[in-house]
Amino acid sequence: MAEDFQEIGHSGGKITFTVATDKNNRRTYQSDFSSSRPVPHALIGVYATPKGIPFAHMSFGGWGDPAETPPLGGLPVQIASDSEGRFGHNCPRCNQYWRSGPGPNCCPYCALWAPSYDFLSAAQLRYVERYCEVLSNALKAEADSEVVIDMDEVADAVGKEGEKPAFYVSEQSQQRKFTCTACDEFNDILGRYGYCSRCGTRNDLQDFELNTIPSIRTRLNSGHGPEDCVRDAVAAFDSFTGQLAEQLVSLVPMTVRRKKRLEKQRFHDLDEVRKIFAQWFDVDVCAGMKEPEYAAAVRMFQRRHVYEHSGGEVDQEYLDQSGDTSVVLKQRIHETREDTHNFLGSLVKMARNLHNGFHELFPPLEGPIKALKEKKARMAEHAARSNR
Repeated sequence: MAEDFQEIGHSGGKITFTVATDKNNRRTYQSDFSSSRPVPHALIGVYATPKGIPFAHMSFGGWGDPAETPPLGGLPVQIASDSEGRFGHNCPRCNQYWRSGPGPNCCPYCALWAPSYDFLSAAQLRYVERYCEVLSNALKAEADSEVVIDMDEVADAVGKEGEKPAFYVSEQSQQRKFTCTACDEFNDILGRYGYCSRCGTRNDLQDFELNTIPSIRTRLNSGHGPEDCVRDAVAAFDSFTGQLAEQLVSLVPMTVRRKKRLEKQRFHDLDEVRKIFAQWFDVDVCAGMKEPEYAAAVRMFQRRHVYEHSGGEVDQEYLDQSGDTSVVLKQRIHETREDTHNFLGSLVKMARNLHNGFHELFPPLEGPIKALKEKKARMAEHAARSNR
């Protein structure tokens, strides 16, 4: 897509250091940030060593945010967002890049939990180093001075040829932008699936439930063959399950045999899938499903093989595995639209069970999720009062 991997300029602004000597002959300074560019803008702060190594989060204060004591020897550094109000990040473990809001807690790729300042992007780290160098030099100088870091110049340099300003910072759009349904955080990641970088909730279920299944239902309602929809739905569930299995392999110690099963084989046999996740991870894929619904789902999984490999004609493998006595060898089978819709609903139930079971093993961060719930409750209460 055209918007993938596009350079996103800095939001600009000017940082001014006013360095002076007080009556006790101590060097002091004040910093001021100003911006007038008509773009989204956000600020974060870190404390860094004089050499420019970030080591603590800096709060800007405000309502409900208690005043903090600056760490000894720490220089406060202000970092502005890109021109979309987002920040780039790099994981110190897997070194992969993404964009999100100002305070990531979790790498969306490898699920590393760390303080937000550990996720500064490579460009931001260079900026912090240069920022501390300029401020330290100004404090060491004998004369009082006013030093300006012009980030408007940085913003104007995006896309232009020639040497970039010393403080040059820009970000890059990735491939998949999603807003986490659990905490409302924006994420822009490489690939399709990952963790929310704020609360750590996987986006697989969100994508499956809000995009994949509705798309298949739309095709089904518009006259697309139910048999093709069954085949594609099982393939989508296989992909969904495979993503979570891949994460379990990377996060849970297990034998080589189990790793190979989760990494190398498909998830087209519902009986086997249910057994694996129940026995290995104490997750019941089919929790909440009554026996008739489960039996119908098992049959649909088995019929996928017929639609995928036998052109819809019953083969011996299907007869042997399904025990379906309503059909005979070589008979061409069909699905109804109603049965297919019911099957799609069953897949959503199973996907939710897998998602919830995974996050029982690896819980998301509760704070951001709770904050969104409280926000929604306040909004609902306000709307109710307005409608009285």
